[in-house]
Amino acid sequence: MRQRIRNRFPRRFAVIWIAVVVLFIGLLPHLRADERIEPNTGDWMQTNGPYGGEILTIHAAPKGVLFVGTDGAGIFRSIDRGNTWTPVNTGLHSEPGEGFTGVTAFMQKGGTFYAGTRHTLYASTDGGNTWHHVSNFRKFESISGLVVIDDRLYVGTLNTGVWYSDDDGASWLQVNDGLGPMLIRELAGIGTTLVAATNNGVFIKMTIEDWWAPMDTNAINQPINMELVNKARIDMGLDPLPKRNYTSEIRVQSFAAMEHLLYMSIDQVTRNNFGLFRSNDNGESWAYIAPAEMTRTVEALAVYGGTLYASSEGTIYRSDDKGDSWAIVNDGLTHGTVSTLLAVNEDTVFAGTSDDGVFRTTDGGNSWVEINTGITNTTVNELEVVGDRLYTRVGGKIVCTADGGESWQPVRIPSTAMKYEFPSLSVSDGELYVGTVRYATHNEGANLGGIFRLDAENNTLVELITHRDLARLQCIEVVGTTFYIGALVNGVSQWEKDSGPWITNLGLKGYYFNMLLTNGERVYASVNSGEGKGDEIYRLQGEQWEPIHATDMIGDNMADLKWVGSVLYTTFWNKGVFRSHDGGDSWTDINDGLETFATAIGTDGKEVYVSTFTKVFQWTEDKKQWEPIGSLPYQALSLAVLDGFLYAGTSGGGVYKIKIEE
Repeated sequence: MRQRIRNRFPRRFAVIWIAVVVLFIGLLPHLRADERIEPNTGDWMQTNGPYGGEILTIHAAPKGVLFVGTDGAGIFRSIDRGNTWTPVNTGLHSEPGEGFTGVTAFMQKGGTFYAGTRHTLYASTDGGNTWHHVSNFRKFESISGLVVIDDRLYVGTLNTGVWYSDDDGASWLQVNDGLGPMLIRELAGIGTTLVAATNNGVFIKMTIEDWWAPMDTNAINQPINMELVNKARIDMGLDPLPKRNYTSEIRVQSFAAMEHLLYMSIDQVTRNNFGLFRSNDNGESWAYIAPAEMTRTVEALAVYGGTLYASSEGTIYRSDDKGDSWAIVNDGLTHGTVSTLLAVNEDTVFAGTSDDGVFRTTDGGNSWVEINTGITNTTVNELEVVGDRLYTRVGGKIVCTADGGESWQPVRIPSTAMKYEFPSLSVSDGELYVGTVRYATHNEGANLGGIFRLDAENNTLVELITHRDLARLQCIEVVGTTFYIGALVNGVSQWEKDSGPWITNLGLKGYYFNMLLTNGERVYASVNSGEGKGDEIYRLQGEQWEPIHATDMIGDNMADLKWVGSVLYTTFWNKGVFRSHDGGDSWTDINDGLETFATAIGTDGKEVYVSTFTKVFQWTEDKKQWEPIGSLPYQALSLAVLDGFLYAGTSGGGVYKIKIEE
């Protein structure tokens, strides 16, 4: 029906809200930083998923035990090689509405496991069951790497370089002489040598020395032999790459070591340059070894024995000859970024993704399977009810539940849609429609946008239309057989089902679209110009779009827009709830009982519910005020009512539900 709340708003206003909490905590000197703040959730229950979400790091412990660090849901542990996962967060600090801070690195020293977060180091001596606070680094500092060499614990950070401790974290010293840039992207140990990959090259330090020496990257400064690279690409039927000129100011994206070989991927945002390089002389010289098909930066590298894995833009490459030749090994992986790779033996590799959780291969990458059972770190921006089922989109898939969230089943994606993303869902006349976009690579032709319909009986998507004019689709709205599509640059388009590729442009070009809405008579659009003016509501009158919002609504950030019967409701991040009884000609704020901000709107067609960050309220018309119905440990981004339950999609905590009818 619309594109749900964009995370650019929750993050910004969450910071304001958390700042108030921090001031309050400052008055309570006896509150320990590692004590978790438990919100009063009332009768809200977390459902079993949807599973997946952002994975920041993966660590393999002895006897098949695995740990993953997430961004928002803390740490999960598997004792069966990834088949099932259990949260192990006792002792980790969390913030109301934000969940757990991102867990970015793991390391084991003897019987102690260490976990690094965005500003704190934790340790566990009972296999991860409980964690205790070891050290705080600077506020908002992020731990980017943990290494143990000769019983010394090293910590790489994103702003203050490298620290070390000889007493298990009781005291720390910096070791940054010669390091230059303090932003450590990766920290690795190779024998007795410490390697720091930074935003300005690679530095090495022998443990017996107190200073860092830069690796010579002059070889990277020279233009790559594009003639050879492009000959290989042309032989494969690919377009040639433009000539690149690398400079000494390189940003290291990932780093790995194999025997006497070093591997490094670099990225230069300002020049749109990237590359994968290998050194066989401890960094004295570097050779370009990226596969010809690779057109984007390598985000992650992993090695085991003589096999090298590299991920780039959701594609995983494998080399069995140390980088001389490559094969794409991607079967079973959904589209999206592979943010971390871990190879545990010749055949078994784990891939952590930015949206879809963890995947595993047991045949060297020839096939991958999703292994997320138990990992709930998903952000649910949209919930839609179709019959007795609840649908949402998480990561690169659409999932549904028919048993109140006890289990979630993925909707089958046909091969024609495998490379599409799903920015919007819409329900009309009991049918679910999906707005899609495909950002093509150089050899796939033009970018495309389109609409698919759910075949509920076969639980699969069916293509209705794809068109290059819809390439930057952001939201859709459907009424009967008429489809409205909001797309960046192209504005609003109208398409009639079964009319072939004929699309009518309705104007409103040059905006970012939050959502589209129609009551069958008029079309409404929530848009943003991108010029810092906030969100605006436009209504289509004949062939003209007119702004319709009260003066005190201008310049604010809209979260939701929805019809409840004949009344139009909208919510704003710092101005609460407004409603209109005349289709938008006039608006009244209804905020009694609320904080000053509101997010999602939920309804069963009669009752109205709203969320305000982590709290949920129900409107009582006779009292003209909002009544609280509990709070959540995560931000609520979407609401839906089904079979006597109110469901809340959250930022990082999956879906929660509460009984609203006896």
